[in-house]
Order: sequence, then structure tokens, then C-alpha cells
Amino acid sequence: MLGLGGFIAVYLGLLVWFGWTAYRLVAGLLQGSGGEQAFWLWVVAAGAAFLTVFMAKALVFNKRAERDSRALELTPAEQPALFAFLHQLADDAGAPRPHKVYLSAQVNAGVFYDLSLINLLLPSRKNLDIGLGLVNVLNLGELKAVLAHEFGHFAQRTMAVGRWVYIAQQIAAHIVGKRDALDRVLATLSRIDLRVAWIGWGLSLIVWSIRSLVEITFRGVVLAQRALSREMEYQADLVAASLTGSDALVHALHKLEAADDGFQRALRFAAREFAQDRPVKDLFAIQSRIIEHMRVVLNDPGHGVVPAVPTEAAPTHRLFHTEIAQPSQMWATHPPSAAREENLKRRYIACAIDARPAMELLHGAQALRERVSLGMFNGQAPTCVDTAVSLEQLEREFAALSLSRRYQGLYLGRSCTRTARTLAELYAAPLPSGDLLQALDSLYLPDDGQAIEQLRERERQRATLQGLMDGGLRAAGGVVTWKGTTLSRTQLPAVIAELDDELRVLRARVSGHDQRCRSVHLAAANTIGGDWPALLRGYLAVLHYTDHTIADLEDANLLYLQTFHSVIADGRVSAKELRKLVAACNQVQRALRHVYAQAGRVQLNAPLAQALGKPQWSQCLPEFGLVEADENNINAWMKAAGSWVQVTLDALGTLRDASLEELLRAENAVAERLRHDEASPTDDTPPAAPGDYPIRLPGEVRQRDLRQNLWQRFLAADGVFPSVARVAVAASIVAGVLWAGGTVGMAEVVAYNGLQQTVTVAIDGQSATIPANDRHVFRLSERASHHVETRAANGATIERFDAPSGGHGGQFAYNVAGAALLLNWRASYGSASEDTTRSLSTTRWERTQAQDIFSAPPETVSGKGSQYRDVLTAVSGRAPHELLGELGPERDLALITAHAQWDDAGSAYLQQWMEQLRSTAPQAVPGIVTERLQRNPQDVVALRMQQDIATPEQRAQVCKQHTAAAQAHPDASALQYAAIRCSSDTPERDQAFLAAQARWPNDPWLQRAAAAVQVGQLHLPQAQALYEQAARAPALADEVLPMLARLQRYRGLATDLPGMAQQSPSLASIVALEGGERTQGTPYHSYYALAHGQLDTAVSEAAANANVHARIVRLAAASKGASAALRQQARALPDSAGLDPIIAPSTWALAAREGWPVDALRAATLQGTGEDGAHIARFFDAVQAGSSQQQAEAALGGVSLVGRGLAYTMAAVLLGERCPDAWRRGAQQLLFASERPYLG
Repeated sequence: MLGLGGFIAVYLGLLVWFGWTAYRLVAGLLQGSGGEQAFWLWVVAAGAAFLTVFMAKALVFNKRAERDSRALELTPAEQPALFAFLHQLADDAGAPRPHKVYLSAQVNAGVFYDLSLINLLLPSRKNLDIGLGLVNVLNLGELKAVLAHEFGHFAQRTMAVGRWVYIAQQIAAHIVGKRDALDRVLATLSRIDLRVAWIGWGLSLIVWSIRSLVEITFRGVVLAQRALSREMEYQADLVAASLTGSDALVHALHKLEAADDGFQRALRFAAREFAQDRPVKDLFAIQSRIIEHMRVVLNDPGHGVVPAVPTEAAPTHRLFHTEIAQPSQMWATHPPSAAREENLKRRYIACAIDARPAMELLHGAQALRERVSLGMFNGQAPTCVDTAVSLEQLEREFAALSLSRRYQGLYLGRSCTRTARTLAELYAAPLPSGDLLQALDSLYLPDDGQAIEQLRERERQRATLQGLMDGGLRAAGGVVTWKGTTLSRTQLPAVIAELDDELRVLRARVSGHDQRCRSVHLAAANTIGGDWPALLRGYLAVLHYTDHTIADLEDANLLYLQTFHSVIADGRVSAKELRKLVAACNQVQRALRHVYAQAGRVQLNAPLAQALGKPQWSQCLPEFGLVEADENNINAWMKAAGSWVQVTLDALGTLRDASLEELLRAENAVAERLRHDEASPTDDTPPAAPGDYPIRLPGEVRQRDLRQNLWQRFLAADGVFPSVARVAVAASIVAGVLWAGGTVGMAEVVAYNGLQQTVTVAIDGQSATIPANDRHVFRLSERASHHVETRAANGATIERFDAPSGGHGGQFAYNVAGAALLLNWRASYGSASEDTTRSLSTTRWERTQAQDIFSAPPETVSGKGSQYRDVLTAVSGRAPHELLGELGPERDLALITAHAQWDDAGSAYLQQWMEQLRSTAPQAVPGIVTERLQRNPQDVVALRMQQDIATPEQRAQVCKQHTAAAQAHPDASALQYAAIRCSSDTPERDQAFLAAQARWPNDPWLQRAAAAVQVGQLHLPQAQALYEQAARAPALADEVLPMLARLQRYRGLATDLPGMAQQSPSLASIVALEGGERTQGTPYHSYYALAHGQLDTAVSEAAANANVHARIVRLAAASKGASAALRQQARALPDSAGLDPIIAPSTWALAAREGWPVDALRAATLQGTGEDGAHIARFFDAVQAGSSQQQAEAALGGVSLVGRGLAYTMAAVLLGERCPDAWRRGAQQLLFASERPYLG
């Protein structure tokens, strides 16, 4: 959202400012202002109006949905089963049904929709595209998961943000890239008389500056789009998992790569068949067969096939594995498959997968397959051959020797001739002699296949490590692990160098094997005699020629493309750059011309001619017609060059494949004759290649000069310094324009302090002290921005920034540190109906049109009829759970951080804010704690948190510091409290707390600690007195009052729960759950039903919230009167579902009573209940062993009120009617209804 917000702020800020400036100046001039400067003010007003139109024109656009124009639109009448399936799935996902459904050939499924400015407010109707290439490879369960994922997109609220991002894209594209009549006006102004031209020059410079700023901020929008897309993918995946289980979508993702590869190969096969007048009727039959063949070719049994999910380890089973590194997620729109699988299985959902073919969902599937296949042809549809004919041809292609597993994959995706500069280098000198049969048997061994696989793996690892070093890749999990060792980035060059040494050895071995293959077969051919040696040399010559010619042409084309992108990077092409581009173009032209000039010197024999379908190589190429490029024909040349390069590379590739195939076939024939001691000659004449042609060894490329000078890099914003410089220059120009257009006026700023401490706010030199939860109004001179500086009571700087004002007067709201929740609403008066529109934010600075800013609206207003007043209300001084959850994680974190960092040490909810920060962003806590202690070394909340976040090793050091501080300041009660709290000896610590409280009787933290000690020793009256004193401290009231209520109830005293709840939001929430009045119609009302023994009703009411439901099921199952079915339902829950420190003990007791496994529940109880855990376990062991009530109480010992309540609850659950009344009554008094089962 930061990138999107930045872009919108820049764009709308400039648009509004220019428009406002034009209006303000014209309005003033029409009223007679301006005096002697009137002419110049008219010029500025006209310029501002021009720039307003320039900015506003970007809002006029209508982006049509991008879809495959060849896709078929399906209707419910044609496909009733499909639409019933889709509609049911959409309803289950809580998503709108698709507006239209299309069937395309793609290996994909997706959502698309039209977009215009109105979609900022109104969502577009969404259409669904289903790719038949995907349907063809999935089963029905997997397709359901994919479509559920798409419906998850339909249902996402973030689609609204997505619309805003896409709209921002359109605006930026219009401003940055579009040239229209306004640009022509500027060009015309700049060319006429000098007395007028300067206006055009000035406006052109401003327009360039605006475009530069928009382009830079637009990069932030792109980042926002990518981040949003990734998050949307994760959420849509979870929707799919909720409907189809965690495995189905993972299986579909696993099949996707094979499906896409198979479809692309099917398209290339169809293109070849079309060229041979054999158009393919069913692309998808070809796709399926290709996937089967590739499974064999790649020697990968899992290619396009999903292995069975192990029944016992389904939640931990993974199909995708995290790589060493992956592409930087900054620019990625989809998360890696491994991350998606981890997200899907983080909370594993088991579900059977419908194994029927997904094609069964389509009525007339075969006809649809053929219609979609036919739609892939351009122009008039041809008459297709029978699918069996196409499949037979496909079988012939996959029967190619180079694809045979006999060759151990040595010819898959690699050249066996590129490393040799001459043909002679491809043979050993001298040729092998001796036992040639043994030499033949030593070729293509499994070890050779392992070597090539190892080479490919090492090359991939080398590319990954290089990407990590260059910054294009990021390490999975942020840690680079290589051969079991964690590496830093500085160690990567040494590891890469070591890997290069290994690669040299592997490449030499593989190249040596290539040479041995050629040499042994040539030696065998010499033994047989006849034309066999010449035939082998001829095929190898053609193969060497095509491999190097292809490499040369690809290098020339890459040089041309890189040069083109280099010269246009800054948006303009100079004469020098044009000459450089023309030279690169002619490198391509010369490479192509060389191929065509030598075509007649390539001699085909009968097998090659048959493979190519032409008797001569020159007939496989069109007549060459690409002229040399020059400055006059460059545009036309570039349009034509791409097709010439592609046609030529395709033809050369066909010749290369044919020559390799015939070489292997001839080598096989030679080997067979040698094995059978047969010396029959060959009937095939040797082919021939030209004697001279370009040689491109691996790593040899044409010289490139792609560096840009500083001016080009500045214009293109290429690199950190040029980008910063361009932004600085553009921003300076725009800032100058904004400053020049400003006029005198006043602005009103209303500052509100939502921090729980007094602050001093200074704006443009005016200063005011503002107490917590209070406001102050500043009246300031009009200017482009207002300098704001806010300090804490001790002088520490809370924030300092320049707040934008748009350059003219108005009302502004300043929310100090973004610490208050802001509510925009409308107050109604008279006969006006209530306006329920509300908007929430934590915006630090904003322009507002509200009549009442941070103040209550009047009870009545003068006038008749309907009236409204816009009100901006600040909400602060409340518990975190009352302020969080409405604005999203990012803004919630900002609110949490502001309070954790700046609230006063004695404020009401500081401890809760710190705990919220600890759970939300634990990495931020140490820095804030350190900062708070630097400001106030006796900040008890910070001291406690410093102890709590420390690891066992760190805690020793922290406690050493706290003890030293206490010794240095023996009269500081806060430091003594922190030092005592460090003690690991419970009896000694308890006595120290009691002694310290006696010395400092008014310290609330010591009062609370001493009260806890008194509770443990069952000195309940003394504990109550201490809790009552501690509850008067704002910092402790929310935590202590629930304890006081428990204690009063346990002692049988009258308890004013409503009155206490008014002072403690935590207690208010507990009372609300128990009372039920404020929770009706929500899953939380289930606690009220549970408290009254309505167990089935409680479970039913909680169903809408998975967390609450699991918790209620566990409590209800342990309750008095629970049915066997309910107990089994609790047992079937996942181990962690609904399990927290309060629920774990009663669940343990239930499991023990029912004879279920208890080890995990015992461990959860011990871990979750802290120091009480061991006491509770001893008590429960004693109860299970049949000990007396007195013996069990002795085993329980000194525990907290909650710990005692949990122990008694466990006894009540285990013993049932045999439980002593005192224990059952104690459980009911010490725990509230939402914390225990129903005990009768």
C-alpha cells in the first residue's frame, strides 16, 4: 500500500494543486487582484490550467479485459453440468458467480474483467476463463481446487485494492507514455518567436519533471501490485484448501509444469504438421501423448504424475522443495510453489480427491477439444487429418535416437560439437585401436549419464549462486546453505570459484566422452571400410556447421536486442546511438546473409533430404530479402528482422536435429556391422558442409558496448545515483513551481494527542503543550508544507516531518504519531435520517472538510429541515483489543509501535501494547525496550519485558544488569522489583517481594507481586487488600481487577462485576461472554449457552468461527452431561485446534478419564501454565492415584488463583460426581464461564 499511496499522493497532490492554483488565481484576478503583477499571474494561471488538463486527461480511460480472442464462450444451456458445478463451487466459496465463462486452449484458469475510472467505487463483473490444456491433465478433484482458487479471487476484498492498483497503472501509463495534442501544443509554442517560446520551454520542463516523478512513484505502484498479487494468491489458495483439502491444489500445481511443457510441444508439433499439410485435429490428444513420452525421455516417473500421499504423514508430505534461492519476490506476482504448498499445509485439511477425469465435466468434450484446436489456426480453418494420423507421426518423432534412454540423456538440450573449433578436434588423435568391441561397450554407460546430470545440476547451482551474489536471487529463508554449511555473501565468490573448478573437470569428462563416442565409431568405420568413414564425417560436419551457425546468429540477434534496449532506455535516440543501433542491426543482417549465401554449399544426402522434406538445403530456406539497415529504413527493417531470424533459426534447428539423428543412426549401423563382422558398404552418399563458417565456442560473443553515459543514465533513472539525481532535479523543479504559485493565506491545523503522555507540538514555529487524549488548534500561514515537530515530556523527539498542505489554506488534522484511531462520520439534525457511513484510519496528517475536528458535534444546530455535519472523531485511551483489527496488519502494527514506544510508563495499557508488539513484531521489541530504558531506567514495564524476551543465556546477563542497578540505587522500588523478579528461587523470591512491599507499601507493582505471594500461601484477606490497592494504579487496573473478582468470588464475598468491568476492558469482555447480552447472533454467544449447560446449542452457535468452535467443542466435551458423540468430536480435533493454556488442563483431564493419549496434553499444560504447571501436574497425579483431598491439596501447594481454578476443574472433570464439592465450587468461583467446562 505504501507504493500505491505514494503514487496517489503524488498524482492527486499535483492535480489538485494545479487545479486549485488555476482556480484561485483566476478567481482573484476576476475580482481585481494582482495589480501590476496581473499579467504574470494570468500567465501562471494559464500554465496551471494547462498542467491541470495534462494531469486530468489520464483519468479518462477504459481498459478492456484482456482475454484470448479465440476462446469459446460457454452457456448454461450448452454445458448444464459445468455451470451447476461452477455455481455450487462459487456459492460454497462465498463468491459471486462468474458473469461469463470462456473455454480457451491455455494451460491455465483465470479471472478477467473490464476496468474504468468508475471501478474505483464499483467492482467490475468478473469473467472466468478455463483452459482446456489444464482440464486435459487434471482429475475432477484437482480442477475443483483450481477453480476454487479462482473463486477465492472473486471473493477477496483485496480485489478492490487491486482495482486501485490497476487504475493507478493506467493513469501512470497515460502521463508517462502517451503523447497527444497537448504535447504538440508545447512543441509548437517552443518553435515560434522567442518572446513566446520560453513559455513552451518552461511548461515542457515542468511536464518532464511531472512525468519523471510519476514514473518513479509508479515503480512503487508496480511493487504494490506484485506484493498484492502474492498475498491474493496465498489467500485464494486457502479458500481452495477449505473446499477441496490441502492436497488437491498442490497436485494441480505439480502437474502444471508438465501440462504446460506438453502443450507448448504440442503447438510446435502442430506447426510442423501444418507446414507438411497435415493439420492437427485434437491438440489435447497430442498434449497427453507428449507428457507420456517426456516421462520416458526425462527418465522422470513423476513427470505429470502425482505420487500417492502417505496416509500416516499426509500433513508433512511435500511435493515441492525449497531451492537454495529463488527469484527476488520484489517483482514476482506469484509465490514459489514450495511456499504455496507450505501455506496450504500449514493447517492441513484432509479431503478425498475425485479421481475422475476433469473432461467428464464438459458435455461433448471431444467436439469442444476439436473446436478449440481448430480455433488456434489463423485465417481460414483448414481440413484436419484424423487424430490417429497425427499420433502416428508423433510416435515417429519420439522414436528419435537422440531421445532414447540408451544415450543416458547426453543429447538432451545440449550440443556435442560446440566446444570444438574444428572437426578434427571432435576426434581423438590417433584414433582408438585394439579391441573396438570393448571400446563400443564402454560408451554410454550409466556413469556417463550420471556425469551429464551432475554437470547440469552443478551448472544450475552455479547460476543460482551467481544470482545470489549479483542480487537477482534471494536465499530461501534468508539463509544460504551450501553442502551443510551456512554461507555469508562475502563467502560466495570462493564457493563459486571452487564450483568452477569442479565444472571444468565435469565438462572435460563429458566432452571427452563425446570425443570418445565419435572416435570409436570412426575407428570402427575405418575397420569396416567403404564409405562409412566419409558418411560419419559428413554428418558430423553438418552438425558442427549448424550448431555454430545457430550460435552465431543467436549471438548477433542478442547483440541487436541489447543494443536496442540500451539506446531507447532514456526515452530518446541520439544520432550517435542511431548509428550504433544500425551497426548492431547489420550484424544480424550479415549473419543471416552468410547463412543464405552458403546454403548451396550444404549438400544433403538421401536420409537428410527425406528428414527435411526437400532434396536441397536451399529449398528449406526462403529467398533472402532482408537488406542492410540504415538510418532511413531502420523502422521497417526492425519490423521485418524478427521473422527472418526466427524462420532461419527454425530451419537450422531442423537441419541440426536431422544431422544428429542420422549421425547416431549411422554410428549404430557401424557398430552392428562390427559386432557381426560384416563389411557391407553403405548406399548413402556423405553429406557436406561449407568449409568456412562462423565459429562460436561457449562464452565467445561479439564485443558489446552497452554502457550509457551519465546523461543517458540520468534520463533513464538507471542506477541509484542517476535515479536519486533525476528525482531530485524533477522534485526541485516541481517544488519550485509549487512555491512560485503559492499566495498568502491561512491554514488551520487541529492536532490531537492519542499518546498516553503529555507532548509538545511545534508547527512552523508555533508551539503548544497537549495532554493525553486532548487537542489544540494551530492557525498557520499558507505554504506548500508545514514543518511539524513533536516532543515527549522529557524532550525526546517523537516525530519530525514536513506535512503537505497543497499550497493553499484549508483544514488539516494532525494525529500525533498516528496513535489515535480516527473515525469519519456524519451527525444528523432535524428531519435528516441517520447516516451510518463510517470510515476508519490512523492517518497521521490529512486534509479534512469536517466541521467538528476532534471535538463533539453540537447537540442542536439552528435552521430547519435536514442538516448534516461532518465529524472527525479521535478514539484513544482504550485497550488495544478495542482499537485493533479494523485497519489491517500494517496499520495495526504502526499503531501498536507508536503506543509501545511512547506511552507513559504509568499509563493504563502500556503492558498490553508491549505484549501486542511482542506477538506481532518480536524483532522490534528489543530496540523499543532499550530506548524506553534509556529515557527512563525505572520503567517497570520495559524492565519486565527485557527479562521476558531474553533467551535463557541472555536472561542471566539481563538479570545481572538489573541486580547491579538495584544495588546501585537501593531506594528505587522499581529497580528492586525488577531485581527480585529475576530470582529463580521461588520461596526466596516470595519473601523478598513481601519484604519489599512492606518497605514500599505504596508501590503498585510490589503490591501486585506481594498479593500473588499471599494467594499462593492462602492468605486470602491479605491478598485481597493488596489487590484492591494495586487496582488503583492505571497501569495495573486492567490486569488486577479480574484477579480481584476471582478472589472475592472464591471467598464468597459480594462482587460488583459490572462496576469493576467499567474500569477493566479485560474483565468487561469476560463478563460479556458470561452474560450473553452483547454477544447474541455471534459465535461468542456459545459461551453463554455453555454456562447454562446447553452443550449442543453451544457447539452449534460456535460453528461460524473455527477457533471458537474448536474451543467450545473441547469445553463442552469435558462438561457434565456431554454425550459420547460430543466427546468423540473433541477427540477428532487436530492436536492444536482450540488448545490454549486455559483449555489444555480440562482437555487433559477428559483424555485421562476416557483413556485417550495424554502426553501431548500434559506437555501443553506444563508449558502453558508457567510456574503453576508443575503444581497442577502433581495435584492431578495425586487425584488420579486416589489420594485424599488433603493429600491432593498438599501436592497442589502454592499456586495462583487461575492455577488453582484449573486444578480444581481437572479434578471435577476426572471425578465427575465423586469430586468434592469444595473443588467443584472452587473451579466455578475462580474461573469464569468462558474458561471452564460446564460443571453443573
